[in-house]
Amino acid sequence: MLTAGESFRRPQWHEVVKWGEPEAHLELEAEGDGRCLDINLRVTQAGRRAYRVNGKARRRVSEASGIIPSVVFTPDDLRMVKDSADRRRAAIDSVGDQLSASYLAARMEYERIVRQRNAALKDIDGDQATLAVLAEKLVTSGSAFCGHRKRLFERISSKMSEVYGTLTENEPLTARYVPSWERNGADTETGDMAEAMNVALTAVVKEEAARGLTLIGPHRDEVEFKVGGRDARAYASQGQTRTIALAWKLAEVGVISEIAGQTPLLLLDDVMSELDEARRHALAEAVGGIAQTVVTTTNLGYFEKSLVDRARVVAIP
Repeated sequence: MLTAGESFRRPQWHEVVKWGEPEAHLELEAEGDGRCLDINLRVTQAGRRAYRVNGKARRRVSEASGIIPSVVFTPDDLRMVKDSADRRRAAIDSVGDQLSASYLAARMEYERIVRQRNAALKDIDGDQATLAVLAEKLVTSGSAFCGHRKRLFERISSKMSEVYGTLTENEPLTARYVPSWERNGADTETGDMAEAMNVALTAVVKEEAARGLTLIGPHRDEVEFKVGGRDARAYASQGQTRTIALAWKLAEVGVISEIAGQTPLLLLDDVMSELDEARRHALAEAVGGIAQTVVTTTNLGYFEKSLVDRARVVAIP
């Protein structure tokens, strides 16, 4: 909430306020790189948020998120490969939103247009001229945002393949971002995303009208993994899919460090209980060297004594 501007659990904001209390307060104090930061968040029962950074109010969430970037790894992320594409898209966007205000703005603008177009598609008496205008906006906004997201994922996937190879003694992993229009048969050889998206939209116009949904665009894009040349969703073992998720999260740390010029916080939410001994060891090795890390756990035995001895352990009753 204080680093990325949102909770990884994706609650409604009024749900984070304790029952019977008028509001919730969170505060983060940080020192490093020759500067001190105090980030404060107040959430009301109505779900309104107010951020202050070093005492100064920030009018938009985007002005507070990403000041101290973070990477969150939870047990749910271990199902990233075989869960719905929503989780994979959200993982990319979580990084993009923190790294770039323009990325966040492009995503929010695109999602706003999708909501407007879906509402227009559901209106059986809808104005065709309005739908045409919204389709044009969808193509312009969607192709631009897809470009942002695809370029970011290519950086993540490159590092992910390297990390995965290290964790598995050079087993090959490839990952590819697949736009929805490519999965719907549109020609992408020209490299013109807007043209490909427009062609795909034309092909599904009747289906969209029947379902009242926008079926083409970045909100329907996919990420494909292949291990040893085979589709990971169909053929990868549980151990392989969990290693892919682990490699993805460690790759995020590297990409954020390169782009932002600062190492993010690594936040591990009780993930060790879901990993086998070999993967716990690999993650513990990474925790010891790549980033300042905050870990929640119910069992210190998951961590090697040398790591625990260097850590600050806080027991919460």
